[in-house]
Amino acid sequence: MLDLLMGASWLILGGYSIWFFAKAKALQLLTLSDLALTWKLHKQETGCKASRIHSLLTKDNDVVGFKCECGYKFLQKRQVTQKIHKCPQTSIVPSISNALQNLGLHYSYIKEV
Repeated sequence: MLDLLMGASWLILGGYSIWFFAKAKALQLLTLSDLALTWKLHKQETGCKASRIHSLLTKDNDVVGFKCECGYKFLQKRQVTQKIHKCPQTSIVPSISNALQNLGLHYSYIKEV
């Protein structure tokens, strides 16, 4: 009976380890240029007719994704085991209008933050 219990626990640990290293994901910061590029790609690939982004999805005052007016939701994710990419700009809220205009994505394109 003890052998069966130990075998089952090792099997569960192995399955969890495989899931953790292959499938587990965490949110990654989205830079302003990535935001503009991803939204433009979404509009081109899906033929989206939305005129602006409905809302920015944030975590701890950092942008991790967006929600389009058509209902499309994008979250920037990375695998847990991958290295975290440092963004030169960690917070989007204070300087959003100037930076977005430089990228061709005007502040009026975003409905709410």
